[in-house]
Amino acid sequence: MSISSGKGISRACLAFAYTTLSVHFTPSFAHEGASVPHEHAATDPRATPREAATHATGQIARSRGENTSAKSKARFEIRDGYRIVTANGVPDHGIGRFPNSGNPNVLSEQSYTFRIPLDPKPPSAPVLTGDRVHRDNGYLFGVALNGVPFEPATGMNWTPEGVRRGGRPGDWVHEAIGGSVNFGIDHANAHLQRTGAYHYHGIPTPMVGDKQPTLIGYAADGYPIYGPQGYKDPTNARSPLVALRPSWQLKTVARPEPPQGPGGLPDGRYTSDFEFKPGSGDLDRLNGRFAVTPEYPKGVYHYVLTAAFPHVPRGFAAPPDASFRRMPGEGPNHVEQRGDRLPVGNRNDTQGR
Repeated sequence: MSISSGKGISRACLAFAYTTLSVHFTPSFAHEGASVPHEHAATDPRATPREAATHATGQIARSRGENTSAKSKARFEIRDGYRIVTANGVPDHGIGRFPNSGNPNVLSEQSYTFRIPLDPKPPSAPVLTGDRVHRDNGYLFGVALNGVPFEPATGMNWTPEGVRRGGRPGDWVHEAIGGSVNFGIDHANAHLQRTGAYHYHGIPTPMVGDKQPTLIGYAADGYPIYGPQGYKDPTNARSPLVALRPSWQLKTVARPEPPQGPGGLPDGRYTSDFEFKPGSGDLDRLNGRFAVTPEYPKGVYHYVLTAAFPHVPRGFAAPPDASFRRMPGEGPNHVEQRGDRLPVGNRNDTQGR
């Protein structure tokens, strides 16, 4: 049963004061001998999100982004083994111009309540195969520290008849960033739903610092979400800060021709244009890794937002909390599913999806 309520997320769519760390250790990133997937072995030296320095007060400072909106309200409280988030969905930074040519909507306050587990079970190793992924079907990915949700998918997919709302895994879903449909994405890689709900499809650039890994928010399964930079050596906070690379690459085989597919060579406009190639980047299948961060000096599994696909992870390492579920009449959206088709190239009715 969801504890969330509010307006408008579509079906599929900190600065924190610390002393500069000088940590160098070699944690055991694999649960050797663990018999149950995602089991947190008692001998595992890694910290879990419960042990973050921010738990001292239960409150988290605002993001590093300039707060240009006095109307932004977000509160994080630690209660009964969860991080309880209440927010109005208004970002603490300036947004792009809305309405715009790809998005006719107007920002409006929402009413969000999310419940984030404090102690999710960490994966026993980097997530490399699909059978280790908890699917994101029907869930928002997470929430930023300013109370704005993450929703990487668009819910708009190619069909032989045109663009159709209600994309599903395996369909030719249009990507919000780098796709062929204009979704009116702003400088913060976000846009608005028809209900006025602002949400991120990629890196919320106004929130990202450049001096250390930036804690951006938390995923629905409890793991922290960081900006695109991390320590080159994941075990050493004194190593250089680098832009972390995803391990997803464009496919090299042409798409099926209509009616089975849109045809042509993969160019990034569809989610299905990409495939995971282990070892081709710094991150695992979920755009995650085990590493030390300012908030977790002993290391923690966390997600990384990247400029390249997948931008925001498309699944979870642990089960997501039901408060993030998007279903008709439930959760933070209250949006009914739609199945109408739009002509290919008609960008005036694809906003916010």
